[in-house]
Parts: sequence; structure tokens; C-alpha cells
Amino acid sequence: MSLKKKFLRGSYTVEASVVVTMAMFVLAALILCTFYIHDRATLQAAVCEAASVGSNFATEKERKEAAQKVAGRVHEGRFLGSRNLNGNTALGSREATALWSAEYPIPGFAANYLAGGKLEIQRTWTCRILNPASTIRKIKGAGELLTGGDH
Repeated sequence: MSLKKKFLRGSYTVEASVVVTMAMFVLAALILCTFYIHDRATLQAAVCEAASVGSNFATEKERKEAAQKVAGRVHEGRFLGSRNLNGNTALGSREATALWSAEYPIPGFAANYLAGGKLEIQRTWTCRILNPASTIRKIKGAGELLTGGDH
């Protein structure tokens, strides 16, 4: 066997080892990005649910109970990588606002140096609290004004 053929076989081995190693790093980065996007979407869904549930009930007590129930269902088990989950739902007289945050850890020396080893995920959502009974009364009153009280 000639020296040239031995050299070519060895160069393919070196190229393959470099390409496979780079492909593994790219694949790992894609998986981490996918987990991060999943956690952001899950947190956004939890925030929307907490705010909308807080705006759906007639009395303030019912709104608070529903918001607490939703907050109890949101836990770190629903997330693929995020930790230190914190949430708050504020119920006012006109709006229900939910604010949740979590930390997504990033492995590696470079990420630790550049981003402190974690990404902050923070989501908020606000819903107006509607009172359907008063809206119906206003519509009926406007109808009576326009028709002169006749139905």
C-alpha cells in the first residue's frame, strides 16, 4: 500500500472526528434552545390563564380564589429547564394582571461568563374585568331611551 493512500485514510478520520464533534455541539445547542422556547411558551400560557381566570368571575372573592387555584397548578414540573419560578396575580377593580418569572440555566463556561449562567424569562398579561350585568343594563336603558320605553 502506498504512503499516499494511508495519508488519505487518516485525513478522512480526522475530518470526520471534527465534523461529528461540531455536529454534536450544534445538536445540543438546538435542544437547549428548544427547551428554552418551550419554557417561555409554557410561562406565557400560565400568565394568560391566571389573568383571564381572574377576570371571569362576578365577585372579587371568586376572582381571587380562581387566580389562586391557577397559581397552584403552575409548578416547576411543567417546565423543561427553568427554575426559581415566581408568580403574582394582582386583581384590581378594572383589571386583572398576572406577572410570572423564571430562570433558565445555561451550561458552559462561555455562557456563564457572558450571561451569568442563566436567562431570565419574564411574562405578563393584563385582562380587563368586565361586568356583564351592568353592560346589559346599560344596553337595555339605552334601548328604552331610543324607543321611548316601548319594547
